[in-house]
Amino acid sequence: MTAATDKKVTSTAFRLTAPGVFQKQTLQHILKENDVEVEPYLASVCHADLRYFTGNRRKEALEAKLPMALFHEGLAIVKHSLHPDFKQGDRVVIVPSIPGYVLNNHSKEECCDSCKGGGYDNYCSDGVFLGSGYDGIGQSNLVIGGENLVHVPENLDDDIAIMAELCSVSLFAINLIEELTTSNSQKVAVFGDGPVGYLTAAALHFIYQVPKENLLIFGAIPEKIEQFESFATTALVHDYDFASEKGVKTVFECTGGKFSSSAINQAIDLLDTAGNLVLMGVTEELVPINTRDILEKGIRLVGSSRSTTKEFQQLMDAFLDEDYQNALLKLIPEKRVPVRTIEDLTSAMEDAAQHKGWKKTYLSLEWESKNNQ
Repeated sequence: MTAATDKKVTSTAFRLTAPGVFQKQTLQHILKENDVEVEPYLASVCHADLRYFTGNRRKEALEAKLPMALFHEGLAIVKHSLHPDFKQGDRVVIVPSIPGYVLNNHSKEECCDSCKGGGYDNYCSDGVFLGSGYDGIGQSNLVIGGENLVHVPENLDDDIAIMAELCSVSLFAINLIEELTTSNSQKVAVFGDGPVGYLTAAALHFIYQVPKENLLIFGAIPEKIEQFESFATTALVHDYDFASEKGVKTVFECTGGKFSSSAINQAIDLLDTAGNLVLMGVTEELVPINTRDILEKGIRLVGSSRSTTKEFQQLMDAFLDEDYQNALLKLIPEKRVPVRTIEDLTSAMEDAAQHKGWKKTYLSLEWESKNNQ
C-alpha cells in the first residue's frame, strides 16, 4: 500500500540479460518521501561493467545478479523530487552506494548493525550498489533517495563532474587515515601506475596538498609512470631499494591482481615504524605477505572499498581547481558515444572491451528518442 504522496514511475531500461546481450525492458518504480526521480543523461563505463558484459565473472555471480541495468558512474537531471534539497531541472551526480536506511526510508538506528554503530554507508549490510545486482544508471527514469545525489556546480563541465565516482573511491581511502604524515615521516607513496593509482596520487596532491617531492609513485611500466611526473616523484619497482628509503608514513596499494603480493611486501619494506598501509587493489587469490615485519614495525593495515556521499561533495568543490582538472584530462575521452538503441549500447560496450586503456568511455544516453527500434 502506497502513501498519498507516492508516485508511480515507469522507466525504460537497457538491461543486461546475459553476457553480451542487452534487452529493452520496462521497470516500475515508486517515488516515496525523500526520493528523487532523475533522468540519467551521461554514463561512464567502469571495468566492473565490462566484466559483466564479457562474462568475466563467476557463473554463480552472473546468475545471481542478471538481468540488470549496468553503470554506476553517471550524471542526471531531476524530473520530480520529494526531497527538500532538490527541484526539477537540477543537474546532479549519482552516488551509487545506497545504504539500507536510505533505500527503505528509515533511520540509521533501524538499519544494520554497522549503521547502528555509526559505520560508513558503503559498508551497510542492508545496502545496494547501482549496477551490481541492482538496476543501475542505464535506464530512462531512476528513482533514488536524495541523500544519494549531489548538486553539480553550474561552472563545472560534465566531463569532469562524471569523474566523481572514480575519484571518490581514492578520496574515501585517503579520508580513512587520520595521520597521513608526521613531522618525522612526511612522505606518502602509491603503488600502481594504472588509473586507480593515478587518481589516488592526484587526490593526494591536489586535495591533500602533498608536495611533489614527498609524493612517491611506484610502477612497472615506464610509459605509464611518466603520466605522474608533473605532480609526483616516480620510480620503477624493478630497481628500487625500498628498505633504504626513509620518512614514508603512509602507502596506498593500488595494484591488485597477481602483483598485489609483491607491492604489499615492498610497501612493508618502505614504511617507517607505525606506518599506514591502505589496501585498494582487488585480487581473487589469497596473497602471501610479510606478517613478521608488519608486527615488528607496528604497521596498520586498512582495507578500503567504494565511497560515500561525503566524498562526492568534497569533489564538487575540489574539481573547480583548474590544475586538478588538467590532471584528470588524461582519462577523459575525446568524444562521447551516443546511445539511443540496444545496438548502440552493445557496439559501445564491445569497443570498450576491446580497447581497455586509460581513457574512459562516456555514453551519452539519449532517451528523448523514445528508443524506437
